[in-house]
Amino acid sequence: MFANTVSNKWTETAMKIEESIELIVFSVGEVNFGIPMIKIDRVVNKTNLDRDFKIDADIEDFDIHHRLFGTSIVNPTAKVIFKEDRLVGIPINTTPTIISIPLDRIRILPAEFRRNNPLGIASHLAMTSIGDSESTIFILE
Repeated sequence: MFANTVSNKWTETAMKIEESIELIVFSVGEVNFGIPMIKIDRVVNKTNLDRDFKIDADIEDFDIHHRLFGTSIVNPTAKVIFKEDRLVGIPINTTPTIISIPLDRIRILPAEFRRNNPLGIASHLAMTSIGDSESTIFILE
């Protein structure tokens, strides 16, 4: 089904269930990122960042904006929290959306690209329509 992919847990799960996968999608600058829904723990809006959840104690921040542009977001509007070996939080300035992407539109990024590029944080790439234009989404694993 995949032209140039390798197996991993979230694509295997999606393949057993259906022909598409749901992603939480958000932008950092002009770059679109997606995280498979099965990995999402929660999305916390700005009003709850400091009061309702113990964000600092339980969750490791991963500042994509700083990694790409050299500066952090001063006042993020939300934080996307997802599960890896631990909980990871990504501060964002856009409202994330949920989209479904057909599995045949997803490709794995070559290991060389991941090693030599600031976007090496992504494991896969998807091409899809967002709004009126074709967009690239870098999928975090």
